[in-house]
Amino acid sequence: MNSVLDASNWFRDHVTLFGQPYTLDDDQVRAAIDHHKNTLVTARAGSGKTRVIVAKVAYLVAHGLANLDEIAIFMFNRTAAAEVNQRIAEVKVDNIPLASISSASARNISPASTFHKFALDLVKLAGERPEIISTEEHDALIAQLLQQTLEELHLKLSPKDQLELLSITNNFITRAGQYYPGYQGLQNLESQASQYCAEHHNKPDFAKNIRFHQVSLDVYRRYLAALHAPKIDFNLLMATATELLLSSNCPDVLRRRIRPLKYILIDEYQDFSYLFFALVQAMRRITPEAHLFCVGDDWQAINRFAGSDVNYFINFAQFFPENPVNIPLATNYRSDRRIVERANRYMLTNYNPEATPARAFSRKHGKIYHYNPNKVRFDRSDLAEDCLGDGQILLALSQATAGKIPPEKIPIGAAKLLKSVLRIIQRHPHNDIMLLHRHNFTSFDGITLEVFLQALHHLVSAQGIMSATAFNQQVRCMTMHKSKGLESDIVILLEMNRDIIQSQHPHATIFQLFGDTREAEIADQQRLIYVALTRAKHKLYLLSTDQPPIL
Repeated sequence: MNSVLDASNWFRDHVTLFGQPYTLDDDQVRAAIDHHKNTLVTARAGSGKTRVIVAKVAYLVAHGLANLDEIAIFMFNRTAAAEVNQRIAEVKVDNIPLASISSASARNISPASTFHKFALDLVKLAGERPEIISTEEHDALIAQLLQQTLEELHLKLSPKDQLELLSITNNFITRAGQYYPGYQGLQNLESQASQYCAEHHNKPDFAKNIRFHQVSLDVYRRYLAALHAPKIDFNLLMATATELLLSSNCPDVLRRRIRPLKYILIDEYQDFSYLFFALVQAMRRITPEAHLFCVGDDWQAINRFAGSDVNYFINFAQFFPENPVNIPLATNYRSDRRIVERANRYMLTNYNPEATPARAFSRKHGKIYHYNPNKVRFDRSDLAEDCLGDGQILLALSQATAGKIPPEKIPIGAAKLLKSVLRIIQRHPHNDIMLLHRHNFTSFDGITLEVFLQALHHLVSAQGIMSATAFNQQVRCMTMHKSKGLESDIVILLEMNRDIIQSQHPHATIFQLFGDTREAEIADQQRLIYVALTRAKHKLYLLSTDQPPIL
């Protein structure tokens, strides 16, 4: 094909998915037919990145550039991998399934998996039978090992302080397993931690942070020792698979699995980590001609706390210098125009003024509303009267706390926030609605998101705004982090106050040896706000008591 137009026409006229023509915009076509050795696709929110990944596979197979068993696709989770495999199975070229176009040996291949599933398959092919430690086992083991460490150090902590230290230790072990995996990485980690503590021991108020390092490192040593074969965690699994591929006596069965690969496709590339990078590099040592095709959005990189490193995205050409290219997917097919423009303005002003902004496909204007809950009238005296008005809100919140907070002690700010949300839902009883907050808790003591949602559910049902069933189907409430990848007709952002959205986490910069700095935390916050803004399709409500509001 000689042009984007030719390719666009080919997709439209010859390729179908679920019986429908496979149409693509120009940016999507450029990505699908690109032939660079290392391709980065910067896919802004709602730009159809999954559609491009499937189009890439269809193009490669239909044009004889690769069979399905010569393509490895890495998705962020099992659900996404299953969705891509389903789409690939349903794609037809001139009414012939892709699997039938591929070689006979590839016809039962599902090319998409997670990195962890791929690594597990490699380790099993090598003859090992690892057992992945469950989340419950992991958490129980860390708690047990922390208790042993505290006892040996003769440290006695209050239940609250011990819970805080457990959270910090869990974070340390997750990050250590990413940056310094296994026993081979432990010595380097110990050296880095020792150097860090030596450099900071004279700094004011730093004794507690040094103790965090010492305790966490000791628990990590015990943790590695406790993972006896065949028990293994995901970080050790990834490291083991990489070591097998890099070994001078790498099993032939692994070479036969990797050598045929011609294309490696990676979704959610902004969440790439060192362990993923190491595995890809090990794969390309065996199949050096394989093309790399990475799709993601640095504006949505919000998983640094889990070991992701956005630098692999930002500095793509440095990590993969052979014939690299960056292709933007800028058209947002999800959100109406004003929502896209507001999200762009925020990121260009606060994050990167030189970045490629998104553009809205929708011709609808969309609506953005600013609500100040403090300006909502609220009659607390109704609680002592007939409780038919605002008293219901206080009762609902109290009941949602299982009576831990009496109705008369419910913070007025929490009641006003709930009343504001209730009014919004009254305006949209037939729409999907998503409530998002920076944290799992509000700024009001005892009022978690779970409590808030339970009280809202009761009031919406009691007032006949929605049935209980409809509420469960239409209304979701979660943190901004958990909303990534989701969308809703209407999004309500709760407590978008500067002191909440931009607050410094007390432990955000403890582990500087993992790259934790105040600057990195601020960048995380900015990207998180972008994710929250771009979940909305048609209406966005920003609830804040700030004057002027942050957005």
